[in-house]
Amino acid sequence: MKFSIFLSNSFSSLWKSLVLLIFLIPINVANATSTIVKVEDMGLADWTIIEKEAPGFGSNGPVSLDWDPYNDWFKELIVFNDGYSGKGAAFCWHGENCALKLSVTEENTTLMLDSFFLGFYGSGEGNVEFSVFDLETDTNILAGTPLVTGNDGLDIFVNAVSSVGFLILFGPDGYSIGINEIAYSYQSSNIIVHPVPIPAASWLFVSGLIGLLCFTRRNSRET
Repeated sequence: MKFSIFLSNSFSSLWKSLVLLIFLIPINVANATSTIVKVEDMGLADWTIIEKEAPGFGSNGPVSLDWDPYNDWFKELIVFNDGYSGKGAAFCWHGENCALKLSVTEENTTLMLDSFFLGFYGSGEGNVEFSVFDLETDTNILAGTPLVTGNDGLDIFVNAVSSVGFLILFGPDGYSIGINEIAYSYQSSNIIVHPVPIPAASWLFVSGLIGLLCFTRRNSRET
């Protein structure tokens, strides 16, 4: 009987240790990461087509940027390093509406579009038409026609979350209006479990304890 109690206590202690070991397995959860995409950081000369010379510039982790989502020569985004409300900017060729697309490339990832900057070229001013679409719901979540000045420009705060991505439209006066400082952040909920190998001797010990416990219970029933 004493041996049975000892065996039962030993098995119970070992089981608790194994459970504790499982909980000690490292689990990595990605933290929220913020990014601010600046045209000046591209290192491209003025009048350079961004998608041709720096495709995907500003992409980070599971977030991809497409500077020409329509693949349309009339809607290409062009680099200009100064002059848009005192900053650089990407302006739209041929004065058409331009689009910048942010896409989520991995599952279990949440993308937040925080804000972007609209600048007006020179010292003038004008009303700028813009729209932001959530690609997850295919809906226009933010739109406006604010007055943008060449002195200050304007920060557009979006603060929207999507698991698919966003499409930013701005214009239609592409020459006078430029986009810059696209701020976004993302967080991934992917859990990566790194298994911790348990030595073979431990498994043998567990098997032996289970066998002895069964044998002891069988003998106690027979007596």
